[in-house]
Amino acid sequence: MGAFEWKPAWPKIVKQQEETLRYGEFSRVMALELGLKIRELAAEQYHGAAAIRILEDGMVVFSFKMAGTSAENDWWMDRKLAVSRMTGVSSLRAYVESEAGLRQAEWAARPDNFAACGGCFPVFRQDGKAPCCHVLVSGLRHQEDHQVIADAMAWQLGKEIPSVTR
Repeated sequence: MGAFEWKPAWPKIVKQQEETLRYGEFSRVMALELGLKIRELAAEQYHGAAAIRILEDGMVVFSFKMAGTSAENDWWMDRKLAVSRMTGVSSLRAYVESEAGLRQAEWAARPDNFAACGGCFPVFRQDGKAPCCHVLVSGLRHQEDHQVIADAMAWQLGKEIPSVTR
């Protein structure tokens, strides 16, 4: 996996994104809409190819691989999901908080099973309890894998959020 460059403001930004991007409800139709928006943003705003997957209770409810992605992206998404499930936060937040000394890197002992980098964003309802879904992206730069999800969620919820890519 290796380290990647991050900025000291990111732990605060990513935490704020996760607290802002909460849903009153999240349906499978909304998952479809979100997945399609991520595809659109990846192509038009981030100018890259992305593999996209949305899981509800471990079941795939949306999946799309843009041209230029491969089965390797599935492997990365599985490892990002493992980090998010272990920590209860996005895979990027887990990484930057560990790099900033704000959390232990529990996943570090098993690097073949975990990828602490951007690209898995848990979907929480307003109550903030356990996530109802996980949204995954692989294929862009680590911070873009994260931010494209956050941008699509912000669009869907009509919210303004800070960015780790601007």
